[in-house]
Amino acid sequence: MSDNKPKDHKASTLAALLKEKPKRGRPPRAVSRQNVYVALSKEQKEQMKNLATYLPKNLARADVPDLAISILSARFDALRLAVADREQEIPEGITDLDALYLLWDLPLPDRTNETRWTSIRLSPQQIIELGRVQGTFKAVFGTTRSQTFGLALVLLTHFLQDGTLYDPNEPATLSDLRKKIRGIYL
Repeated sequence: MSDNKPKDHKASTLAALLKEKPKRGRPPRAVSRQNVYVALSKEQKEQMKNLATYLPKNLARADVPDLAISILSARFDALRLAVADREQEIPEGITDLDALYLLWDLPLPDRTNETRWTSIRLSPQQIIELGRVQGTFKAVFGTTRSQTFGLALVLLTHFLQDGTLYDPNEPATLSDLRKKIRGIYL
């Protein structure tokens, strides 16, 4: 009969060394982000890079899409509250996405620029909020996810350049900025 006792296997030196080695790729986050594909122009990609310079030092370019969706969701919720007693989602005069840009005093987008598909990384809650807003806009205006995200970028640009979001001397987390955005609009 053979002896079926488990043998003590000592960890090899290479395995022990690799266990301590830091992993390559994106640094781990408390909440893992997921890829969402949108069509962006070169100007919009540059806009995302430029917006990262307005953020607190402990936030990076990767946080720009999350903040853009947060501000879009807050503005959309404020719009819904304005017509809550009339059983509507959007006021009567808003018949297309351009009218929404004009309502919020935003510059109209340049739709002549060539767009290319790219992925943005969003937190799970921001994916839900983007889906909710984009679903409403698609039903009412026939917009795409890319057009909805473009509106979010313009809103964030307008908001960050206004300078009311945070004190640049104080470090702020992503959740702090989201709470401040919700507090301003709701």
